[in-house]
Amino acid sequence: MMILLSLYPRRWRERYGEEYALILRATPPGPDTVLDVVRGAVDAHVREARPGPPARWALLGLCAAVVGWLDFHATDDVQPVAAALLAFGFGFGFHRPARAWLYALVLFAGVPVAEAWRTVAHGLASPWQLLPVYQSVIALIPALVGAYAGAFVGRGVRRARA
Repeated sequence: MMILLSLYPRRWRERYGEEYALILRATPPGPDTVLDVVRGAVDAHVREARPGPPARWALLGLCAAVVGWLDFHATDDVQPVAAALLAFGFGFGFHRPARAWLYALVLFAGVPVAEAWRTVAHGLASPWQLLPVYQSVIALIPALVGAYAGAFVGRGVRRARA
């Protein structure tokens, strides 16, 4: 049974290994115990493998690029862009409620960048077209709604767990 302890991540074993070994010694061996230990080891590995800040920021940048791509290719149809801003904002706000405003701004940034790119790609008619203020402000609304809705739900889930 003690060999099963080696299935857990090293950092986990350093922190909880001695206590868990005592529990394993006191537990009668059997298939249920083995299955429970293996399930716990898998869970410990999954929890340890959560993405860190660089991976989160890369994912956020990718989501903002998707929003910009949708805005660039959607022409007059705003539903895909608004849906992406709501969905991505909700996910990031749920994950880190305290940073919902920051995630909303980064996601929203995909829209003015795509609009400026469209203006440059189709030929600049006037300097004012580089800053599509109306579309950008409208895009900020679903980004903020999504992020703060996710933050609200995320905080509620965390309170329910506690």
